[in-house]
Amino acid sequence: MALPKNMDPALKKAMNSSLKAYSAGDPKFFQFLSDDVRVYGLDSSEPIIGRKAFEAKFRPTFTKTKRKVTKTFEDLRIVGNQAILSQTLQVTANQVSMPLRQTVVWDGTGANWRMTHIHNARGGQAVGVGKQPTTAAQIRVLNERIATVAATVGVAQ
Repeated sequence: MALPKNMDPALKKAMNSSLKAYSAGDPKFFQFLSDDVRVYGLDSSEPIIGRKAFEAKFRPTFTKTKRKVTKTFEDLRIVGNQAILSQTLQVTANQVSMPLRQTVVWDGTGANWRMTHIHNARGGQAVGVGKQPTTAAQIRVLNERIATVAATVGVAQ
């Protein structure tokens, strides 16, 4: 994992706090988005534009789900008052685990760092965690969980 040694402490705090809020399903996560953020989800070729639109679409499922998030790769490049974060996360929720690749653009200075662009992509297949299904009904439930998790994982920080 590569974070610059001269990184703005406020940016580091914003990155850590937003990931913590995302993991907990805490609506404070949305405060880390700029008003005009562009978010590319997992299953859409068009971005969701704006924090209000993004929150309206994802808040109902977002706040109901707690996630375990593990960073497996992180690289940050700082150019002026922008920081470009590339990361791979392993996100587990509702007994489903999915690798997620992200590019996140942070913009700001001081305590005012906000995400202005998020692009999410699957880093591999979602898989069930724990006891594996053995009946058709259990497989159907697992497939429904995977679909639900894919929808909520796409909002990853």
